[in-house]
Amino acid sequence: MISSQLRVSKETVVRTDTVLDTAFEQPAEKDFVLPDYCPDVFRILRCRLTPRVTSQSISGGKLTVDTEAVIRVMYLSEGSGRINLLEHKLTFSKTLDLGDCTAPTVKAVPRLDYVNCRVVNQRRVDVRGAYTVKICVTAESRRSFVTGAVGAGIQLRQQTAVYPAKRLTASKRITVVEELELGGAKPPVGAVLRSECRINRSEQRVVSGKLITKGEASVELLYIPADSESTAVETMSFGLPFSQIIDVEGLDESFEVRLDTVSACCEVMPRADDGSRLECELVMLVNCTAVRYESCEAVTDAFSTQYECTVEQSDISLGEQPGPVCAEFTSEGTLTCSDGEIASVASVWCEAGNITLREGRTVSGSLNFSAIGQNAEGSAVWLENEIPFEFTCDSPMSSDTSVTVRSCTYRLGEGGAVEVRAVLAAEGSVCGSSFVPLADITVDTDKPLEKAGSCAVKLCSVSAGEELWELARRCRTSVEAIKEENGLSSDKTETGGMLLIPLIN
Repeated sequence: MISSQLRVSKETVVRTDTVLDTAFEQPAEKDFVLPDYCPDVFRILRCRLTPRVTSQSISGGKLTVDTEAVIRVMYLSEGSGRINLLEHKLTFSKTLDLGDCTAPTVKAVPRLDYVNCRVVNQRRVDVRGAYTVKICVTAESRRSFVTGAVGAGIQLRQQTAVYPAKRLTASKRITVVEELELGGAKPPVGAVLRSECRINRSEQRVVSGKLITKGEASVELLYIPADSESTAVETMSFGLPFSQIIDVEGLDESFEVRLDTVSACCEVMPRADDGSRLECELVMLVNCTAVRYESCEAVTDAFSTQYECTVEQSDISLGEQPGPVCAEFTSEGTLTCSDGEIASVASVWCEAGNITLREGRTVSGSLNFSAIGQNAEGSAVWLENEIPFEFTCDSPMSSDTSVTVRSCTYRLGEGGAVEVRAVLAAEGSVCGSSFVPLADITVDTDKPLEKAGSCAVKLCSVSAGEELWELARRCRTSVEAIKEENGLSSDKTETGGMLLIPLIN
């Protein structure tokens, strides 16, 4: 006797939903009046506006994002090839309504829109620019899906799935302060033109509610010497080791942990009393997401052999456990000099921006290549070129895929050209095929199905490769009964012909 009462069992999946996807524009303006110790402006070499996110916090349903814009104007005075620097830092704060959400994670990415520099006179420079900060906030939500059902003649189609059962998040602002010393062959620092930081994590370990992360921050420094007669541009590299403990309540080794670490600020300043010694302050923003995955048999379809049956499709997707993926590719370009043939290059670098992901595989964006050096007359030159790139990954990538610059190299070509090459890495997560499970199953016991006569079995013509599930649904029987009656081991027919279909009461 088959029970007329349907009992449905379910599991809960922890889903990551986007609760805020927006952007805001921030103007940045500065009117420089040169101090007495600065020489007159003869020609602007380059004006740069570097935006960065310094902190982000959520309180009372509101998101506060603090940003700063560093404006640097590099110029030459008449009759001199030495670079002079004007620098100013602007700070801003933006508050956005977020509302109630569970375990939110914030990703804020700044992007330069434009910067214009106008020489008002030899002692005054006007800079106008703007940047956009793209904000994406994800939060936790819970959805249930059917894993089994018994009674009321219910028949189930199931598929093995790995699903996120629990999610933990934590964030931390890490500050590393170090005193650095230049090598003996390097001249003392007069002014820093550029400082760039790359975070290299070497180890992460879980210890009872805490995550230990270790690594090294590679700092690249571009500066002009303190000697007022020098026209050279110098470079220096440093490694700053770090080791931090992040509290994540409930974390253990059963969780898969993903760390998103970005450099919010890297300030390198020469000491006033000794230009060969530097004070470095590095600020890193760390977002930690830990997920515990479990496996089950999820129901993808159902019908009843006794009553009218209704199934409700869920709005979640289950499948295999996603895994980290990193794909390397290269991009090349050419920088040309408008101030005569370039004689030497001091440094080359590039920055990736405008990253988009199409159809889950094609990563595109732009690379802003820059180079600084000297021409044949010994005067400083600055080269720059924005070059688009596109790369197709072998596996589907997640929507949060990021692109980082691993290295940037160059060689001097003919006619004063600098041929540049960057190695990039697209990092994200990838998972295999997925399917949508059922959210609920109901039967109407007031509407029993009509019996197909008094026969216990009937003969049915089938084609090769036909699914037994569809055959069982049409005949209101079970896949197991068809397989047992006909001695089949597969869920599909191997050849065409006739099958005996037992009818279930």
